[in-house]
Amino acid sequence: MYSFSKQDHPSLLLSPYLPPASLLLSGICLRSTFILTMGSTLSLNYTDNQQNYPGNYSTCSVSYRNVLNEAELFFEQFLSIAFLSTRNSNVHVVFFLSFLIGIVGMVGNGSVIWLLGFHVKRNNFTIYVLNLAIADFIMLVSVTALSVIICIDLSKEYDIITKVLFLGQISSFAYYVGLYLLTAISVERCLSILFPIWVHCHRPKHLSIIVSVLFWIVSALITVTEFLLQYFCLLDFWLTFSRIFSGINLFIFTPVMVVSTLILFIKMSFRHQSGKLHKTLLIVLLFFIITAVPFSIFFFFSIIDYNFHSIALPIYHLLVVLNSSINPIIYFFVGNQCTCKSIKVVFQNVFKDETELTEVG
Repeated sequence: MYSFSKQDHPSLLLSPYLPPASLLLSGICLRSTFILTMGSTLSLNYTDNQQNYPGNYSTCSVSYRNVLNEAELFFEQFLSIAFLSTRNSNVHVVFFLSFLIGIVGMVGNGSVIWLLGFHVKRNNFTIYVLNLAIADFIMLVSVTALSVIICIDLSKEYDIITKVLFLGQISSFAYYVGLYLLTAISVERCLSILFPIWVHCHRPKHLSIIVSVLFWIVSALITVTEFLLQYFCLLDFWLTFSRIFSGINLFIFTPVMVVSTLILFIKMSFRHQSGKLHKTLLIVLLFFIITAVPFSIFFFFSIIDYNFHSIALPIYHLLVVLNSSINPIIYFFVGNQCTCKSIKVVFQNVFKDETELTEVG
């Protein structure tokens, strides 16, 4: 029998005098509040006749088991880093910087959504860009909220894990959409350069709309499935599911995008003058590969060997924020060759498709 007071910080459970952070496992389920809610009693299966866990704690019956399965070990690592990160001042600086960049990025992506949605004539490319801006905006809302939680040390609240996991699901959803859209954009532009006549004659008129809607639906299904597996505490199934789709994203979609980007780069390097559209696309793809792909690699190998690194997490968080914030800046600087032009004209210039000017509804 151990006692916990309501003033105790959850990181107390990371003490070497207590069982490891997987003690908190029942608290990660999104349907439940944090396990240290007032008046709650935690009961797990634990047998240890050799360890004594001294401390001044409230009334909480604790039994714990030593043998952890893979999913529990994964979340033990996650919880440990989540709590320990909140105690590091350098981590707070990184998350505060992420917060500031995220605010700027939300303004930029909001402007892109407003312009492309209501003021700029649409073509096949701008439909992709509009959907990408929406995905980036959703990503920034979730990661900026997470930055706020870390910066003001809301880990004192007992339901921080439910908040972190929920925001993580939202950011994963936005990441999936962005990855799939950029893959589609890179492949389509690559084909338009390699086989311009064939693409012009055979490309369906509403392909951009169909592909974008399909990617939103697929990403939503993946995210909802992950959410339900966490909600019902089916952690083994969640871990297997996440490994499968993280592997698909990393070893199928990412290589296709990288190869298409490489082909675009080679083709553009042999041209004396390339259009703004292809320049913009190439820069956006390169930034995504530099900033977002490392996070995808990091997450995949984290869920393979369930090993997190306290320094890597905030750095990758910052990279994800940079990736989602940089695109509007790229659009503006590539399209702005004259300071007298309005933002609307700048966007019309940068998104003008040199190979296909067909407008869509």
